[in-house]
Amino acid sequence: MIRLRHLLPLLAVAPAHLLYAGCTSRTESFEGSVPPGAGLTCGSTRSASDAAGARAALAGSPSGTCVVLAGGAYAGPFEVPAGVSLVAQNGSVVTVTGGTAQNAAIALSEGSQLYGIDVVDSVGVGVAIRAANALVGATTVTGSKNAALAVLCKETATPGCTAGSITLTEVKLEKSALGLWISGAHVVMKNGSSDNHVGTSLAAAAGVVATDGASLDMDGTLVEKNQGAGILIDGALTKASIRNATVNENGERGVWAQKVAGTLDAPAVRIEGCTITKNKLVGVGSVAVRGIIIVGGKVAETVAVPVQTSLMKNEQVGDGVGFFDSGDIKMDGTTVESNARAAGVLDNALSSIIIVGGKVGVGASGLKFVVQNTTGSAVQVSPGDLSVPAAALGVSKPTIALPSVL
Repeated sequence: MIRLRHLLPLLAVAPAHLLYAGCTSRTESFEGSVPPGAGLTCGSTRSASDAAGARAALAGSPSGTCVVLAGGAYAGPFEVPAGVSLVAQNGSVVTVTGGTAQNAAIALSEGSQLYGIDVVDSVGVGVAIRAANALVGATTVTGSKNAALAVLCKETATPGCTAGSITLTEVKLEKSALGLWISGAHVVMKNGSSDNHVGTSLAAAAGVVATDGASLDMDGTLVEKNQGAGILIDGALTKASIRNATVNENGERGVWAQKVAGTLDAPAVRIEGCTITKNKLVGVGSVAVRGIIIVGGKVAETVAVPVQTSLMKNEQVGDGVGFFDSGDIKMDGTTVESNARAAGVLDNALSSIIIVGGKVGVGASGLKFVVQNTTGSAVQVSPGDLSVPAAALGVSKPTIALPSVL
């Protein structure tokens, strides 16, 4: 990837004839329009003040060029070539609209970067990345008719994908048909948010979808108020590490893993220090999964909603955790409290499920952890944290069909 340095202070004071002089041969230092600690080295700079000028500057730019957009609205789509950075002029508000159903409003290539430019009401995907390495910072994507930001990188098509890294810093994804969609790539998301998405299916309205061998590292991100699930993790080769995140008030499951494969020593999903509250159906759950570690944090106030369950009837389901047909799971020091139905339902444990430490508080039903359809000593829970209802609880354990975006 391109070496980063601070972006854009000189544009605010540079004479106009220098600001719009097109390409320069020296390295410029521009501070002010990238997040703290980030930056960008510009081998040369080109400027544009309208969509046609932006497309011409991008098309003729070699790797290492910064294409700087003056304040205003620009009609996409825009293709950012390999190694080129598309950035907003210092102190300016730059928005990109439009695109097409087939072409994202902004598409990034290998090693390209996007800073301080917002994408509004794109016809399809807001920002698309088909590469192993890229960076997006200080960007808001809102109102996309498809995913706000989509990343696709498959080893079969682009060898080295898993060794690369797509970095998202202070990126906000909101009010689209889907938030962040990742297939096959390694994505690191620091802070930022994915919220208030509304779509036509559970997956399409999700805050974050990681599938098909993706690797997601998320730290300090807010995922809330999505019509569908908060975070969906899918597939045997897919991995996720979620730290210090808030997953709150989603209209479906908070964090849901399906068919992922790991072990206790090498978990496929790690959730650490997260606040997961007020989601519907289940706060954290899995189906056909091995290898989940949950450390600290809180899973609370899950809301019950009627759903068709394994008992072939509609039941009110609202559990803190729900692990179904799963194993190699450990919860350590996690607070689980005030969930509508049960603190947790552990159904048909395939191998060890260990719950230690933490605090378990009941909701209105009075149920703590319920272990059912499980024989032997696969589940280890303190006797004081167990409940045995009069009859088995109905469970909802779908494998959610995921959309193909790119």
